[in-house]
Amino acid sequence: MDISKISPITNKFKRISLKEAEKAQLMQRVDSKYILPFEVSKEVLENVVGSYFIVDNNGYVVPEYISDYFDTPEFNMYLDHQNKRPRRYKIRVRNYCASGDSFLEIKLRTPSGKTVKKRISARTNDLNNENIIDFVASKSPYIIDELSKTLVTRFERLTLVSHDFNERITFDFNLYITLPNTGQSINYENISIVEVKRSKFKSNSEVAKLLKILGFRPKGFSKYSIGCALLYPNFKSNNFKKTLLYIKKIQDEYTQPNYANR
Repeated sequence: MDISKISPITNKFKRISLKEAEKAQLMQRVDSKYILPFEVSKEVLENVVGSYFIVDNNGYVVPEYISDYFDTPEFNMYLDHQNKRPRRYKIRVRNYCASGDSFLEIKLRTPSGKTVKKRISARTNDLNNENIIDFVASKSPYIIDELSKTLVTRFERLTLVSHDFNERITFDFNLYITLPNTGQSINYENISIVEVKRSKFKSNSEVAKLLKILGFRPKGFSKYSIGCALLYPNFKSNNFKKTLLYIKKIQDEYTQPNYANR
């Protein structure tokens, strides 16, 4: 999908810098994810221009992100998600292409449903650094030596922040998932992954309200888990089949030639 197609819409938003967007810390928050056809994302953005700022990252409003995911030889982190373990981790190196920053990030999903993210400046080639080794050992039950790169994701992200700085919304476009060793890949260029993050004290969200009107409900979606389920065909993946069928359904429905005339 050519991301320039949304430029006429993104140009209507008032821009704020990445530093200004940090006001939306949202330490106690409610998160909801949605899977949308690209055309619906355009419709949503068009209708919330007056309610949100758009984040400008060094001149880019839809910068690219590249993530290298790591797992054990037994794929414990993937299987913890597939088996719905109440406490589970993800470990990745994320490259923020617009700023040039790169971080090793450890995400913990707690039994209460809270997501805790810790990170340290690092690149994939730096993982033998003593500080990185200590960081992983202290923030997770894993050690660097037992981890290897198992999946790579690329996507472009647009970020909105509400005018009261109590809500942050991301739209991920052109999701491209690759196996690092074989190059086998999948490309979700006609859908977007939308995540609404709002303060637990914020009672309403213009985006969430509009999506409800349009008939879309929150759906679980993990780029790492969906990528593994699709590209490692021998893996157990029954808990992701409902999501995969839903993606296929909206792809089939919203890529019909007559959608634009609805």
